[in-house]
Amino acid sequence: MHPIRRRLTLFAAAFVFAAGFAGTAVAGSCWDCLQIYNDCMNEPGTTQSQCAHRHNLCAQPMNCPLMPESEIE
Repeated sequence: MHPIRRRLTLFAAAFVFAAGFAGTAVAGSCWDCLQIYNDCMNEPGTTQSQCAHRHNLCAQPMNCPLMPESEIE
């Protein structure tokens, strides 16, 4: 009975590790999209609307939060 419990424990640990890794990968991707926005805002001559659009192009396929593309007044 002990070898079965050990296998189940190892399987559960591997599953939790994989789920955590996948969650971290997605969060990193959303962070990358935010960095695209920040880099864009530091470019001379760009507007908030243009940078939000760039961010949203990156974020939408990964289900990250989107930014409003209209100018903030």
